[in-house]
Amino acid sequence: MELTCEDCGAPIPSDSCDKCNNQAPLWAKFCPHCGNDLATRRSVAKSKSARQLCSDESCIGIIGPDGVCTECGRRP
Repeated sequence: MELTCEDCGAPIPSDSCDKCNNQAPLWAKFCPHCGNDLATRRSVAKSKSARQLCSDESCIGIIGPDGVCTECGRRP
């Protein structure tokens, strides 16, 4: 179920809680239904999805966990 603004009816960006599966606004630190800590899960997910591109603009690689570009071997 999508969350909507009570005043204007606009959709509110949200995702589901891991614990109770109800929708919670993306800016919520805790689930408004069960109190589950959402900020920790979201910060871990964000850090896993963040990729650093190679500083050489002609390279298509990303910086790996060892701090070296996966394509050209350059350090940022």
